[in-house]
Amino acid sequence: MAGASASVPVDELRRRYEELARRHAVELRLSAAVARGGGISGLVGAAAELTANPLWLIDPRRRVVSRSVAARGSDFRAPDLDLLLDRCGPVDVASTKPTMIHAQPARGLARRHLLVPVARDGRMFAWLVMGEVAVRLGGDEANLVRRTAFYLATEYAMQRRVARASWNARAALARQLVRGSYSDADLLASADYLGVRPDADRVLVYLGDHPADKLRDDQVLADLVAKKLDVEILATRGREGTILLVEVPEGSACVAFVHRVKQVMRQTVAELGEPETVVGVSAVSRPDGLARAYRETREVLLCIDRFGRSRNNVIAVDDLGPARLFVANSDIASVRRYVHDVLGALLGGTPGSADLLRTLQCLFDAGRSVRESAARLGIHENTVRLRMAKVHDLTGLDVAANANDQLSAQTALLVLRLEGHPALPPFVERQVSAVLDQPAPAKKDTA
Repeated sequence: MAGASASVPVDELRRRYEELARRHAVELRLSAAVARGGGISGLVGAAAELTANPLWLIDPRRRVVSRSVAARGSDFRAPDLDLLLDRCGPVDVASTKPTMIHAQPARGLARRHLLVPVARDGRMFAWLVMGEVAVRLGGDEANLVRRTAFYLATEYAMQRRVARASWNARAALARQLVRGSYSDADLLASADYLGVRPDADRVLVYLGDHPADKLRDDQVLADLVAKKLDVEILATRGREGTILLVEVPEGSACVAFVHRVKQVMRQTVAELGEPETVVGVSAVSRPDGLARAYRETREVLLCIDRFGRSRNNVIAVDDLGPARLFVANSDIASVRRYVHDVLGALLGGTPGSADLLRTLQCLFDAGRSVRESAARLGIHENTVRLRMAKVHDLTGLDVAANANDQLSAQTALLVLRLEGHPALPPFVERQVSAVLDQPAPAKKDTA
């Protein structure tokens, strides 16, 4: 071995030593950037200090995540990643060897580029690109982009693990809140660590699993809803879907905020390609009421799934009222027979029956106020009275005076609305204009 070393010319040994020294300097600079906690941009910045050529870090969506700012050519427009990939052909993301992309001016490539995937365990994070501008692309430049890509992949993977750990911790806190299975000290400690207010009022949103068994990314869902509402959201898995705990901003009107949550959920399931997903939305709940809110929203899901998936997919607990318990848990055939027994005389399609059903529903929506019902329907008050008299004659229901008849009619109407009866409106928002400026009830002093 000694004889072999002695046979190597001194110049070659010096060249090898200098190359190793340069590579060692690269490792020291990049590892120092990691140690400083500079993150992705810090690593790209450290690499940029070691070359006179420009660097770009481009994510799979073709967005420039970071770039060098001082090297010659850094003010160039980022290279067309699709064009580079097209020129080099299929790239093995498991390989850390940079690919040389030769210039092709006729196709828009005015110079050579080095391209290397930033990947770990088969997961693609980004592409690191170096353009040949000030220094010829050679072994040192190839080593720099290769090692930078290695450290970047490590940083991406670490950030992903940290984000997943934080997500899991937040999901565990959400489960604690929903189940009520926690000690106050443990809950406060977890919430304090995660920067979450444990005493906040919340709306519980329960999304059923996608009917086509499509795998849903609960974190993406929660982040999207949080961005739209600009509030804190905790998310976890329920028995049949995803649970979101939506924090209610201080001073918000309860009914108006639930109205807003329903709007956002309709938008969100549409954007995620899940328009058929059923969603139950609770009323505003205190922390000790979230277990009840979970049970109630689950009943809403059962009601929608059994009778209303095609027309009413996002419904609040207060839209259905206590009759949801009967509708959610009774035999479907028995429920439909009950509806026929109560309102069958108005379901035969006879002239005027649709007006009678519509007026009956409006009367309940208006708190049984004849004046308000007439105003909403645009008819005279006496017309409302005459129609209610007709309902009494046909069905025997005295909704003006008999509490049992009122409950029977409301329950039957609830099922018809879930099924999408054409004479009845879908579940619209409760009248919120009067409460938009009314703050949520003040919390009781628990000290």
